Amino acid sequence: MRSFSVFFLLALNFLFCAAGFAQPALTLTQITTVSQPVDIAAAGDGSGRLFLVEKGGTIRILDLSSYSLLPDAFLDISSLVLNSGERGLLGLTFHPDYANNGYFYVNYSQAGSGNTRISRFTATPPSANTADPASELPILTLAQPFTNHNGGDMAFGPDGYLYIALGDGGGSGDPDNRAQNGMELHGKMLRIDVNSTSGGNNYAIPPDNPFIGMQTPEILDEIWALGLRNPWRFSFDRNTGDIWIADVGQGAWEELNYQPASSQGGENYGWRCYEGNHKFNTTVGCGAVSSYVAPIFEYDHDPNTGGRSVSGGFVYRGNEVPDLQGWYVMADYTSDNFWLIQYNGSGWTVDLQSDVPVVDIVTFGEDDDGELYTASLGGQVYKITAAPLPVELLDFSGKFHGGRTELTWTTATEKNAAYFQVERQTAGAAFESIGTVPASGVSSVNKTYQFDDPYAAPGENNYRLKMVDLDNSFSYSPIISVSVKEPATWQLLPNPTSGRVSLSVNTDRQVDRLTFEVHNTQGQVVFSDVIEAPEFPFLKPYNLGRLPKGTYFCRIDIGEKTALRQLVFW
Repeated sequence: MRSFSVFFLLALNFLFCAAGFAQPALTLTQITTVSQPVDIAAAGDGSGRLFLVEKGGTIRILDLSSYSLLPDAFLDISSLVLNSGERGLLGLTFHPDYANNGYFYVNYSQAGSGNTRISRFTATPPSANTADPASELPILTLAQPFTNHNGGDMAFGPDGYLYIALGDGGGSGDPDNRAQNGMELHGKMLRIDVNSTSGGNNYAIPPDNPFIGMQTPEILDEIWALGLRNPWRFSFDRNTGDIWIADVGQGAWEELNYQPASSQGGENYGWRCYEGNHKFNTTVGCGAVSSYVAPIFEYDHDPNTGGRSVSGGFVYRGNEVPDLQGWYVMADYTSDNFWLIQYNGSGWTVDLQSDVPVVDIVTFGEDDDGELYTASLGGQVYKITAAPLPVELLDFSGKFHGGRTELTWTTATEKNAAYFQVERQTAGAAFESIGTVPASGVSSVNKTYQFDDPYAAPGENNYRLKMVDLDNSFSYSPIISVSVKEPATWQLLPNPTSGRVSLSVNTDRQVDRLTFEVHNTQGQVVFSDVIEAPEFPFLKPYNLGRLPKGTYFCRIDIGEKTALRQLVFW
């Protein structure tokens, strides 16, 4: 199993290849309106029908040849469904052999109890535009201890088995630790065989499920993966078989998990021990950090760059939008931000698109040909297309040289581009703006830009470009990482400090001068000292108590070499 630490590094270092991963700009076109759509699916029968799940308990058919809704519901089980809050008719998937057997599966909250019910229904014949509610065959029922975190998504994998995503049962912080309890189905991804029966169930356990017969600790045979909070939504890449799982976070982080097609199952995604890459509650039943699989991407609850409720999508595999080919598309329900994500050969390219003019995106879906659709809980259903961004970035690189980080990037084309905002992230900190570079505005030829950062901290420094258009819309470049080495062994003690600090430097180089400077976060020099002909090891105390509390960057220049270190006053 891949370790938490490996994927944490991948999550931090979204590397960008000069071969070109030009991110297209998403365009959404409204094609119809229904009542509270929460899922979109196709039957896989080549009929040109798109099935729209309404939370209240009905499924409508959209004729894609004319974008017209058929007058009668495909299925109406509203009398069976509890539609309240996060409960309702939540999921739909079609049997791989639907064209012959007419089987389709739904996930809904039962009226009265609020239990999760997964059932099979049958359309007779499969080409029919209505299905009989009386054809229900219950597959699995799960009692829900709370009113939220039901999950609800289902999909058939390339192996023909039915995968089911279930939330942790609700409550704040998974109070009963269900997601890590192998004897609970809550907070898990299940994998069952609906083409067979065993033990009185209307399904069987696939013989290669990862936890069959496991006794220490005991884990139910149906479980494929565990440690999920509220997976809303997951999907298979129809070309590769990889699984993408979007998991709604608690109070701070939303996450996207990735499971390659080669996986044998058994992944533990960490909840409630971890929320994304961050410790949440490790007091009971949590293992070593390496026993969990970290997300490939996470975002915090900043409404500008993140959000509070991830809505998982699909990898685009259609033919109508070549620029979108291979990109995973997802969004956030509360902030209305969209993201495109793609593996570039050495890391994950992530592009934030915060200017898509739609709201309350709750679900995504594919048609039979792999074209993508999305829907707002308010009722609007959209088809997704794309166009090249105003700035097409060819490459973005950096190196540490002469005591500063030199950043260089090249654009292939620019249209209405205003400026580039350069942002830096150091260990344990968020990205912050460190400067801007004017854009050419309009260009159809390659143009190269450069920016120097003299305040990079020792260790890994991550950089990204915020590419801002004239109308203030923007997108982000992939993130690059630059390693900064120190020219000498030096320390600032104590750190943090209340005002008095000692500078200790040791090097085997002979230099004429040593310069020590303290800079505030705006880059202003607030203290400096020059030592002529220093003798090493060098030790000198300073009283900096007059400086306001906060974070500062300390810089030493030793000959032609420069090094920086962060200093905190409390």
